[in-house]
Amino acid sequence: MLRRRDLVREVLDDDASFRLLCSLAVAAQARNGRENRRIAALVPRGRRDLAPAMARYGELQERHARLLAGLLAACGPEPAEVPPEADHAALLERRGSCPAHVRMRCGQPLSERDVLAHLAHGHAAAARATAWLARLAGHAFVRPGAGEAVREVFRAEREYLAWCREGMLGFARAGHVAAVELVLRENALAEARAHRDAALAVLARTGHLLGWSMARSVVLEGGVQARYVHERLVARRRAVCLDPLPALPEPEPGPRRETARPDPGAGSDAESGNGAESGSGAAPGTGTRAPSGDAATTSPGA
Repeated sequence: MLRRRDLVREVLDDDASFRLLCSLAVAAQARNGRENRRIAALVPRGRRDLAPAMARYGELQERHARLLAGLLAACGPEPAEVPPEADHAALLERRGSCPAHVRMRCGQPLSERDVLAHLAHGHAAAARATAWLARLAGHAFVRPGAGEAVREVFRAEREYLAWCREGMLGFARAGHVAAVELVLRENALAEARAHRDAALAVLARTGHLLGWSMARSVVLEGGVQARYVHERLVARRRAVCLDPLPALPEPEPGPRRETARPDPGAGSDAESGNGAESGSGAAPGTGTRAPSGDAATTSPGA
């Protein structure tokens, strides 16, 4: 019988599979941080109040990319190749309803609708990241500094999720409830598809690295497909709800605990990650609901 905890431990404790997951996380954090900073410079005058926090979160995500790269360096001289089909951030960008990315590449200023779409895009991605990081945060890592790094990134992603939610609530209070519900639903469904495809690609690569049997791979792939069907069904009624944020779990007990943290190569990473929690305009964990009273995203990740 496959138990999630045993599966997570097997994947994270193996150098090759850990290097693959860490490389994917580094790529996602670097991409999201770079885009947040660039989009912040294009925010229209009527929403300039969002630009400083957006730029700050972008810088924080790039610092976390360097932090995770430090963990990666301890596993081998080179990061693992990131397969395009497994790059969740890139898949979501291509399939999500976020014209801000297209305008950003062309250097065009954004409209208020573009800003709203970017908030919904960030909300969908951060909701998935916080859900997965919350699970990983309870794992007793054998690698020095890994658990601490995961919990630091989780706290920052959780705060970013709350900020995106507060920004969308601001649009709703201004009378754009229907537009908020529409972009949330579109991005939730796009994220579910991107997560399914990326998860299947990661499972295939991980199964090859760990030598999984065909039967085990088929069972795990079936679980991914079943979850996608569930999310598609649930998305119809929950895609516009701003759900409570996940809490940070305590690490599971066990003799294998990290003892030191590797130098990620960016001296102020830890300080910037902790300081991020005091600068947001939203209050993480408040569980605020949208004025419509219905739904947020079905997406619960890096």
